[in-house]
Amino acid sequence: MNPEEKVAALLQEAGVDLVLSLPCDRVKALHSLLSGRFRHVPLTREEEGVGIAAGAALSGLRPAMLVQTSGVGNMLNALASLTLLYQLPLFIMISWRGVYREEIVAQRPMGRYVPRLLEALGIEFVEVREREEIQDIAPMAEAAFREERVTAALLSPKLWEGSTAAAAGAPGRRRVRRRSLSLEEATAGYTRYEMLSEIREMLRGKAVVCNLGVPCKELYSVLHQPSNFYMLGSMGMATPIGLGMALGTRREVVVIDGDGSLLMNAGCLATVAEVAPRNLTILAMDNGTYGSTGDQPTAALRSADLGMLAGAMGIGSVCRASEPEQVLRAMRTKPPRFVHVVLRPGNAPVGNIPLSPVEIRRSVEEFLRDED
Repeated sequence: MNPEEKVAALLQEAGVDLVLSLPCDRVKALHSLLSGRFRHVPLTREEEGVGIAAGAALSGLRPAMLVQTSGVGNMLNALASLTLLYQLPLFIMISWRGVYREEIVAQRPMGRYVPRLLEALGIEFVEVREREEIQDIAPMAEAAFREERVTAALLSPKLWEGSTAAAAGAPGRRRVRRRSLSLEEATAGYTRYEMLSEIREMLRGKAVVCNLGVPCKELYSVLHQPSNFYMLGSMGMATPIGLGMALGTRREVVVIDGDGSLLMNAGCLATVAEVAPRNLTILAMDNGTYGSTGDQPTAALRSADLGMLAGAMGIGSVCRASEPEQVLRAMRTKPPRFVHVVLRPGNAPVGNIPLSPVEIRRSVEEFLRDED
């Protein structure tokens, strides 16, 4: 058995049912094998994979990630302020570049730093340097799901030497077709709080992922329900979390995201378009500012058009709205849908959310997993 096949078999035994990945030259054969045997989501950035894995875990899936050492650096904040904060399970396989016959000098620093970074985060890991050590992957993966925590395995490039497993070849000839998208102009009349107040009945009974900071507090004030996932950190992860949830549930999932958050992690829109879940709605609450930090302007205030961005990324149903009736009408289009909600800046004087991260997590899990 090739080492790649052994890794896949161990993941299957551990119950992994979702693999999220970005490619690495050293594990290209493993990457191809896993994408063929597991439900697979290709990522635009490692950080979004942490968000998707979090949402997937909330809805009962068992996620694993395959990244290289340089990608771990892109994941650190999301791991700390989302996965570890809410005590969610995740198993990470890391192609350990920079430590074995590495010719690319830029790979060497992270190869040295990653073990210490994992230790600093309190993430238990194993170093898999020899083929006979591949079996050590199984206990790490099983512990992640049994004990609801993050674990990892550092996979040395030495493991794949002499393997006959083949990577998938390059895709065939492609052609980029022109997509036409016409969106009406919109003039902001409502603040985010006012809009949430008007559309709250549309949110009732749905799984709702809300962007961090004041948006979460406003949603709690307008419509607190057990199915609301209030983000307490990890900016930029609202849409990835919603996508992960949608992969593991038949329930309708609504993401209340913001312009600053989406601009920070715009690649996630391409992933939404690629996966195309039929139960996902993204409400892009665009007030042109970073509202939770003092209303500093974002690029969306005068230049960036989030609706056109979502359309260019490939999301099929894109609408613009500035009135509650327009939002409700957009909800009747074919999902996945992206509603660019144009708003005035301003925050409502609402209090903090009196819930712990684990309380938020358990409440949403119970809602998502009780579908009968």
